Amino acid sequence: MKRKLIENKKFSNYLIYAGGEIFLIVMGILIALQIDNWNNEKVDRENEQKTYQNVKSQVKEDMKALSEVIAYNNMYLGQYEKANQYILANNRNAIDTLAYYAMNLSQFSDFHRSANIYETLVNSGDIKLIKNDSIAGRLQKLEMTYNFINKLEDIHWELIINEISPVFRGVVNYTTFEIIKPDALYSVDLQNIFFECIHLAKIKDAVYQKAMHEMQAVIDLIDAEIDKSP
Repeated sequence: MKRKLIENKKFSNYLIYAGGEIFLIVMGILIALQIDNWNNEKVDRENEQKTYQNVKSQVKEDMKALSEVIAYNNMYLGQYEKANQYILANNRNAIDTLAYYAMNLSQFSDFHRSANIYETLVNSGDIKLIKNDSIAGRLQKLEMTYNFINKLEDIHWELIINEISPVFRGVVNYTTFEIIKPDALYSVDLQNIFFECIHLAKIKDAVYQKAMHEMQAVIDLIDAEIDKSP
């Protein structure tokens, strides 16, 4: 009887010991999993921050490029408006300036972005790193605005090729800058082209400004997200 009590006590102690061992093993596994989760979350957050920084850098490059394009577009808009005034007033004293402005009709603002930011993020799968849906949405909206800008610039190029070149061909000698057909500079055809360019330049400026506001909004959202980083 005494022997049985001893054996039962040993068995009870063994169960307690075994239970303790199992508990420690389970706790060790849970702690390891938690640490692994923390590490993964840290890596994900670091990658997210790097993505934000990269996107911000590209957007800032685009803002710098677009600000130069806006100035370029506004410079030619000013020329188109003055040219239109010279033609309306039949100001022959300004014929040399008018000829210069007419020659510049073959020039136009053309925005070249650093990259297709949103499309690149989607194609690479890095879009999943952007946890802030507002930033992802803003980038998608900005991409649409960029595409609209490109369409306007395509329209401008087609205007140059299909309308400006035929009308202005032979009016001024581009090599000597000699005015061959002075009356053509004051024609309704050329005036209408200046009017079209004025209208198009104003539309482009409005879309450029829209893009600038959208880019700044993206940068502000990214800065706020970066400030959250521990």
